[in-house]
Amino acid sequence: MRWYFDYISPYAYLQSTQLVQLQKLQAVECTPVLFAGLLKHWGNLGPAEVAPKRKWTFRDIAYLAHRDGIELKWPAEHPFNPLPLLRLGIIHNNSVEVVQRLFRFVWAEGNLPQDDQAFAKLLTELNTKPQELQAENVKAQLMANGTLAINQGVFGVPSIEIDNDIFWGYSATEMAASYLADDGSYPQSMITSADTLPEGANRQTRTTPKTSANSKPAVAKHDSPRIPLKPIDLAEPADLVAAIRKRRGGQLIELDRLLLYSQPLSEGWNHFIGNIRQHFSVPQVLRELAMCTVAVLNDAEYEYSQHAPLYIKAGGSNEKAALIRQPDTAITNTAFSGDEQLTIALTIQLTRDVRIDDELFERAVQHFGNEHLVELIATIAAYNMVSRFLIAFELHP
Repeated sequence: MRWYFDYISPYAYLQSTQLVQLQKLQAVECTPVLFAGLLKHWGNLGPAEVAPKRKWTFRDIAYLAHRDGIELKWPAEHPFNPLPLLRLGIIHNNSVEVVQRLFRFVWAEGNLPQDDQAFAKLLTELNTKPQELQAENVKAQLMANGTLAINQGVFGVPSIEIDNDIFWGYSATEMAASYLADDGSYPQSMITSADTLPEGANRQTRTTPKTSANSKPAVAKHDSPRIPLKPIDLAEPADLVAAIRKRRGGQLIELDRLLLYSQPLSEGWNHFIGNIRQHFSVPQVLRELAMCTVAVLNDAEYEYSQHAPLYIKAGGSNEKAALIRQPDTAITNTAFSGDEQLTIALTIQLTRDVRIDDELFERAVQHFGNEHLVELIATIAAYNMVSRFLIAFELHP
């Protein structure tokens, strides 16, 4: 199982005390993430950012710690910057022992990483030099953890991931243990039915901001697609649906369920995109990297969520999938190969400017050759089309 956490969360501290019990059921892989990054991605506020909820949160923590016999001492303030602790844990491979020690530093001893004297003492205890916290590979690993968490649907901490299911919150500790025990105490059929509960009317959570006479009109973002998706079990037209399912490995994704409003579009799309995905000779790792870069540049999160795992599988890495979220710095980042840096540069120019300048084009011809360059540019252009389609219909992961 994978355990996502941030030292800023008192609920994660409570759950950290239960890790030894969970390990008896299945090995735990501790994965630190920046909680603020999850909040930003999903458009949520943290408990401490809503005054009545903040008050309740700390009352709840006090009660739960007392009930469960967990030592608790409030830090001087909350929220605080948890980055030094997150990076410190990564340096020590996030072993359960180190993770629990760092949680105790805040929630059992009342310290903060911004307390210079206390934190310096902690670094000495763990035989760590301050400059190690600034290592690029440590920062990149934390970013990669955040990308992984988002791709897995993690929206808060603490969260336990088991078999691609997420168990969120301290109160879910027992639920996760029940699932792992496989003793009949986990109500699988009832939970499966909960997953298929139809979604009703949503309140409008975002409005279009007013614009000045000289500015472009802002477009409101919606939490669900602007038109209903075709049913996931759609059977007709049979040949077309079967062809799409075959390419997808058996299922229709949300994009397919939009495209199927038009049979000619869906047929052409499946053939065209299928050829790009399956028959181009330019390496798949470069194609998937271009797709991820297009998604980031166009703010097409659905596109990124689909292709970041494929980029990693094709030979990329969690670290690089996270770094590509900053494409302008990724161009020169040595984590990327020369092929990848050139692919990112081409994608940025073609997506932002439509044209590719002579110097970059000549460099790309010399590096890739005509065939691969034609295919790479076609990939970038095609996935700009994909992102525009997704954004127009507000399809989100």
